[in-house]
Amino acid sequence: MNINVKPPVVGGQADWLIVWVSLLCVCFWAFVGGELFCRYYLGLGTPPLSIAHSTIEYMWAPNQDIYRFGNHIVINELGMRSAHFPITKPAGEFRALVIGDSVIDGGALTDQADLATDILSVDGALYLNASAGSWGPENEEAYINRFGTFNADMLIVVLSTHDAGDVPTFAALDPETHPTAKPWFALSEAAFRYLPRYLPWNVKEPKEIDLPPARSATAAIARMVHLDLPVCVITHADRQERRSGVRGQGYRANLAAASGVSIIDDAQFISPETGYRDVIHLNNVGQIGLSKAMAKCRAVVFPQIEPQSTPSKGN
Repeated sequence: MNINVKPPVVGGQADWLIVWVSLLCVCFWAFVGGELFCRYYLGLGTPPLSIAHSTIEYMWAPNQDIYRFGNHIVINELGMRSAHFPITKPAGEFRALVIGDSVIDGGALTDQADLATDILSVDGALYLNASAGSWGPENEEAYINRFGTFNADMLIVVLSTHDAGDVPTFAALDPETHPTAKPWFALSEAAFRYLPRYLPWNVKEPKEIDLPPARSATAAIARMVHLDLPVCVITHADRQERRSGVRGQGYRANLAAASGVSIIDDAQFISPETGYRDVIHLNNVGQIGLSKAMAKCRAVVFPQIEPQSTPSKGN
């Protein structure tokens, strides 16, 4: 009895279907794994969001509490990088309103607890962090005009050299620097927002900013320092200025606009070798140095008050 048994057909439709299904499964699980890694390990997919504003230009969207690159980021209901606080100041509390740009904001690479304002917010003191990336003096003045000074005992204005020439444009917010909505996927944010920055052909060396002074910006500084409360100005040098000892063209304009109030240079507290993350922004050690400059502001404006202690780490 002859039984004809046909050999299996290699490369038939059934085999190709198995291959395609397997590939789809691999891609699906690779996507799921990558999404989970980016979302829960890196903190992508939930960037701090900004909102446009008719007079301030833009500010942080209120009520955000997220983790980004392992760092805790808190933005309260007033768009400050500070925790919620009572508007009515408790008896015996010392309160300072600190206003500035990304230098005091710290960005996503600075944990909330490492901010200079949070370092100093102990022992009956509260340093409020009113800031946003790339704010200039006109943005800062507009924020104060809109929200007030929150019963603060003093105002601390942190001015980088380029702030004398930083003016608002009220242009549409750039989703790469000031996203206004969460991306659909953490992987898409990694692929389109961050990966291109590290491609060999797209890496750009950071450059120091040296904007010519603008009359509207310096006028805003002059108006802020003449508000009806004690004011102290902290001048912030970028890393190149610290290394060379030569300040940019906006430095003198900042000093002239802030004449008549106490001025503290943070260069005496922050090392160009250990205190900077990049050209202008501070790392955790630099934030400690900045907190010392803020504490010096308080000591100069209120010499009768016992100086507030700051961390003893080197700068």
